[in-house]
Amino acid sequence: MMDIDGIRVMIAGEGKQKADGLRMLRTAANDGDVRASVELGTLYMQGEHVDQNTEEAARWFRKAADAGDPEAQYCLGMLYEYGDGVKQDLKEAMSLYTKASERNHPGALFMRAMFLEEGISCESDVPEAMRCYEEAALRGNADSMYYMGVFAQHGLNGKDVNIPEAVEWYCRAAEHGHPEAQYALGALYEDGTGVDKDIKRSVKWYSVAAKNGSARAQCALGYLYDQGIGLVHDSAKAFEMYLMAANQGNDVGQFNVGDAYLNGSGIEKDDSEAFKWFMLSANQGNMLAMCNVGYMYQHGIGIPKKESEAVKWYKRGSEAGSELCTFNLASMYESGTGVDKDTSLAKELYLKAAEMGIEDAKARAERL
Repeated sequence: MMDIDGIRVMIAGEGKQKADGLRMLRTAANDGDVRASVELGTLYMQGEHVDQNTEEAARWFRKAADAGDPEAQYCLGMLYEYGDGVKQDLKEAMSLYTKASERNHPGALFMRAMFLEEGISCESDVPEAMRCYEEAALRGNADSMYYMGVFAQHGLNGKDVNIPEAVEWYCRAAEHGHPEAQYALGALYEDGTGVDKDIKRSVKWYSVAAKNGSARAQCALGYLYDQGIGLVHDSAKAFEMYLMAANQGNDVGQFNVGDAYLNGSGIEKDDSEAFKWFMLSANQGNMLAMCNVGYMYQHGIGIPKKESEAVKWYKRGSEAGSELCTFNLASMYESGTGVDKDTSLAKELYLKAAEMGIEDAKARAERL
């Protein structure tokens, strides 16, 4: 049997040693060594020590998958799921995940559960999905542990709300380094939802999750720095956290960075930068950002004044459910600012804003 560990050491080397290692690996794979085929497929899929080539990865995974190797079936399933190196085929992906699941591959069990839960390329089967999630979690899959925590916390997929069970699953996932489970623990301890409120534990878990790349945790930690909750107030540190989340494409992080630039909080005030970040957030559907983009267009803050653009953004926000955008849009129609004056529509929008909780909106409607 081939010494995989020894081959890995050779491949990690340089020059002739690396070339000899790759040659030995290919020879073993061509001779039918399943472990060698999986190893070679993995190298090509990840682009590690060889040029990335997902078509080559798929070829070697197929060879091992046909021989019944669950890791190869799982990896080939992922390639079929995303159409990477092969033509996308969700049914084939599901078939491969199922085969690997029958061999209790944790990752494949998790993926099969997701397909079954959502009915992707198959009939939805939530009970079987839950069985797969739990089996994967018990076999060490951190994503499944996290999902089991979510189901228990929110009472989803036939489970009753059970916060202690959720905490147990989140803790298991967190110990495996799962950043969103770490964030979830921070949120539970911050809010005191089903557990004793403990801001120190909250800060601990947010900090770990933020370090591990959770954008939601970075936003949450930024807020605690911003408000001086459980931490010494530090606007610059808050901005740093928000920016980390924003640079990952998180809409809340982008909004908070925009807000920091607008108010000069933790960073020098810069209206044009504020507008840029609000626009990024608004384009992801953040309603507060839509309102701010509209307001900045309306008043020429950080961007040349353009009232028709303000109307556009207020409309988008209103349609998305923003009470502030609805109120502002009503005001634009009432005054004929950036749009043809229409007091009937303005009244209708004010009443809608009133129903959404804007206190002044009803009085505005009644005077029209």
